Amino acid sequence: MRFLFLLSVLATICAPANLHAQDVDIEFGYDNANSPTVIMVDPTGFSTITGDGISLADSRFRERDPFNPGEFSADQPGFATNTGQGLIVNSGNGIMINALDASVDSAFGVGYVNFYNPATDTLEATGRLAFRDNTAGTPDLVLNGSAIESGVTPQFIELADSGGEVHDHIVWDLLDDNTAPFGAYGILVQLQSDFTFDGTIEVSSDPFWVVFNHGMSSADFQNLALPSFGVGQVVPTVLLGDVNRDGVVNFLDIAPFIAVLSGNGFQAEADCDENGVVNFLDIAAFIAILSGV
Repeated sequence: MRFLFLLSVLATICAPANLHAQDVDIEFGYDNANSPTVIMVDPTGFSTITGDGISLADSRFRERDPFNPGEFSADQPGFATNTGQGLIVNSGNGIMINALDASVDSAFGVGYVNFYNPATDTLEATGRLAFRDNTAGTPDLVLNGSAIESGVTPQFIELADSGGEVHDHIVWDLLDDNTAPFGAYGILVQLQSDFTFDGTIEVSSDPFWVVFNHGMSSADFQNLALPSFGVGQVVPTVLLGDVNRDGVVNFLDIAPFIAVLSGNGFQAEADCDENGVVNFLDIAAFIAILSGV
């Protein structure tokens, strides 16, 4: 009986490795290794593009540790250079991953953690995720819907080796497993490079989505969840002055406008002079819109 039990345990351990023997990697490298200005990301590593032109990779949370049931995480996608395709970086460069507030950098996102709620068919800025790297001493980067709870972003992934190659799989960890509802969890990130590993970011990639299925059917994930992240959708029209996003501009937008203005954040509806920032120059334009001038 003990022998059969050991065989059963070994089968359980090996099954995930066999199912995921082929790594899913996002391949990247500099546009010009001699004088880099941007990190290029291979589009073939993504499943689709959103309506606002952002690449999206999808994955799935699963119970990766057979001895710890109920602990959901993912080690896909990973990140790798590809010298055969000219996607290379330079030896000694620190490769980082930067978490972004999707309410600022996407026309569809709502926060750091973007949860698709099947019950409401909407994205909500809720849920908690962590990035866990294999590097000793690197703290976990913990995010919730509206803030960075702990750790720092960008977070270190790996140092390029003597050949300028990188291949690493961080763990994307779903926190609060027992209470985390089924749905889809998305984060907007970008890759960055610190040439001399001194804390200065020299070049970055364009933002991209990583969206994880947690307990949804594949059909519902594809047909319901991903459209909320902008897949197959058009960029929503911005109504200047409608800072509370209720479809009209009226006195109810005053308090939200002041909150965005005083918080040094950005929201397209509050950028009333359309210069790409929200500051005191938007006040007169907001008043004019509010009063119908």
